[in-house]
Amino acid sequence: MNLFLLHGFLGRPSDWEAVKASLPPVSNLRIYTPDYFKDDELNSVHGFDQWAENFNDWVYDETKNTGRNVIVGYSLGGRLALQALAQNPTQWFKALLISTNPGFDDNLRHFDPSSEQRRQRWLNDSYWAEEFLKAPWDMVMRNWNAQPVFGGGSEPVRLEKDYNREFLSLALTRWSLAEQQNMRNIISALRQKVMWMVGEKDEKFVSMTQSLHHQTGLDYVVAPDASHRVLFDRPREVAEKIKQILQQLS
Repeated sequence: MNLFLLHGFLGRPSDWEAVKASLPPVSNLRIYTPDYFKDDELNSVHGFDQWAENFNDWVYDETKNTGRNVIVGYSLGGRLALQALAQNPTQWFKALLISTNPGFDDNLRHFDPSSEQRRQRWLNDSYWAEEFLKAPWDMVMRNWNAQPVFGGGSEPVRLEKDYNREFLSLALTRWSLAEQQNMRNIISALRQKVMWMVGEKDEKFVSMTQSLHHQTGLDYVVAPDASHRVLFDRPREVAEKIKQILQQLS
């Protein structure tokens, strides 16, 4: 069994330590926590489609196509995990997507300035891309964490020395929601493979997930007393969901 854990924007492999510590011992389980911002083939130089192809090739090389693969993605990592699942569904047994946006509910595959919601998102992400590239780090962190979507959830301290700011900037445009296709049809077709998780206090994403459930029939769970940052607010609940998935492989 192979478990792949994808961190979010500003994330690091160490973000998963509390989750891994809460997992029960499982024989023949290999856990991968790629630092995709630092890998030449997986960083944000690559757009969604190329990234998904590169990532699935990397998974194949790492596992030598032995054992079944489970992918867990948090926030941006969840959106990237969706791309990997869509690119090669047969490579993945299950996917757990945490605080993940399935994309705008339209028929577009990429950014189109004629779409007002995509245009507004592109402008917002472009603003943040410029901030992460050039503004003082402490100020960017303070302003980034003050966004309403995070709703006061916990987050590890992020130090500038741990990042390539150009890659962070590129991630905000190359992997912008404005560039992400609507994944609802894919989720519906693969709903037996997909499970969603969202924080109880994350009202926007709870509403989005409930709508997604009605549209696609996917299973979802609400983490109690958690914000958008479920990974940090409720790592034991995340581990419990992963454990349930792994039990299906036993």
